[in-house]
Amino acid sequence: MLSRRSTLKTSDWILCALVCLAGVAVTALVLILFIEAEQRTVSVAFQLEVDERFSRVQRRFTVQDLKLGTVKRFFINADDVTEKEFLGFVTPLVEEGETYGWVQRILEKDLEAFRAKALLNGTTDFSYHEINPVNGENRPLTSRPEHWILLYLLALDNVKITPGMDVLARPGREALLKKARETRQMVVSEPLRMTNGQSGIFFVAPVFQAPSKTPTNDDGLEGYVISTVRLAFLMEQGIPLPSLQRLNVTLSTTDVQHLDENIYQSSAPAAPSVLYEQRLLKVADTIYVMQFRPSPAFLAANNHVLSSSLIIVFGAGLTLLMTLMVFLLITQRARALSLVAERTQDLQVLNITDHLTGVYNRRYFEESMERLLIEANAQCQPLSLIMFDIDHFKHINDRWGHLCGDKVLKSLCARIRSATRKTDLLCRTGGEEFALICPNSELNDTRGLAEKLRVLISTLPFDELGQVTCSFGVATWAPLESFDDFIRRVDAAMYSAKSSGRNRVKIANP
Repeated sequence: MLSRRSTLKTSDWILCALVCLAGVAVTALVLILFIEAEQRTVSVAFQLEVDERFSRVQRRFTVQDLKLGTVKRFFINADDVTEKEFLGFVTPLVEEGETYGWVQRILEKDLEAFRAKALLNGTTDFSYHEINPVNGENRPLTSRPEHWILLYLLALDNVKITPGMDVLARPGREALLKKARETRQMVVSEPLRMTNGQSGIFFVAPVFQAPSKTPTNDDGLEGYVISTVRLAFLMEQGIPLPSLQRLNVTLSTTDVQHLDENIYQSSAPAAPSVLYEQRLLKVADTIYVMQFRPSPAFLAANNHVLSSSLIIVFGAGLTLLMTLMVFLLITQRARALSLVAERTQDLQVLNITDHLTGVYNRRYFEESMERLLIEANAQCQPLSLIMFDIDHFKHINDRWGHLCGDKVLKSLCARIRSATRKTDLLCRTGGEEFALICPNSELNDTRGLAEKLRVLISTLPFDELGQVTCSFGVATWAPLESFDDFIRRVDAAMYSAKSSGRNRVKIANP
């Protein structure tokens, strides 16, 4: 009898131990699965935050590039720009933290004549001077064969600079201007300290005369469109405050001399974490490195210590709860993956679409052309391209306003889409410039399509302003022709159409 009681008591202890061990094992398994799933969820959430932030910053730099290109085309298309015309065109583009200016190339012998002309065009308080790099004070111009005179400047802050300053005397400007002149492309300066004490960057876009107007032994450089932008404006504009607080973001250059220097540091501190992401951001001729780390606010928003504690407390004795937690983990993981796929698709569409018109943007145009050129070469199929430009679009914006101009761009794209094939790719490559890629289309067919589009645009009036016309350039890719040569031929044909009277179609030279 005693032996039976001892056996029963031993079995009870064994059963309790087994139940306890089973409960501990199940709880431990659930807890391990939960922690792993939450780590993946936090990693996905971090990746989504990084994708969204990088996309916004990349779009801000792209918009900055487009705005500077718009001002550059304004000077290219205008024979002589007065201060009033400059302010009228640039003012709608300027935002807080930005400045735009025009620096004109003046030979030493033409200084007096240029000053008289500047005063006649309405420029006030004009006097020649340059900044002494030693003490920062104004001094008379240094004698040199040519000068780079700041003629116009527009900023929303209280920047006061007298027109007539030779920017060449400022440290670092000579090399930057020389680089822009030699490459004929927009360049970006090293980080600089702006007048308000904040860090910024300096954009420079060269403006050249048409080859027909260029004197012998001269490259035809008229001047530079310049822009300074506060880095904090480019990195934070349009981003909600909660999103700014969730990530620690730094920006640095790939320059060996400044490899370890951050030119931008977000206000949110970095929290200890294994989460880290690095992206390369290309702006003009410069490549920046963006580094992302989670902030304490991000980790706090994704902290699940309480859930883990609840699993530890109630998991051992509640099998049903264990089953429910496993089910929740599975559904949570599926929901996270679905969210990743949805957001990834949205970001991909956003990166290749023009936000105003809904057609493809310049990036997608260049990527598609490179891909289609390879396919056309491999399959021996024709590939044609139509480039067109809205005639007198600046006049439309000046007279009717930019909102009306935006409506014209949208309506124009809608008409083009309705008259083209599904395989044709319509892209907006500039402010009022478009490109239509026509795969597997011969030159005669493409020319007929361009003429059809020209008639469709010019014969049907647009709301509020009536008739709008476009000038078209058409070409078919020649085997072994490079991408740049192909684009240059089509672009030349389009400008030939504009110079021949506009509202016409021109075929590119072979």
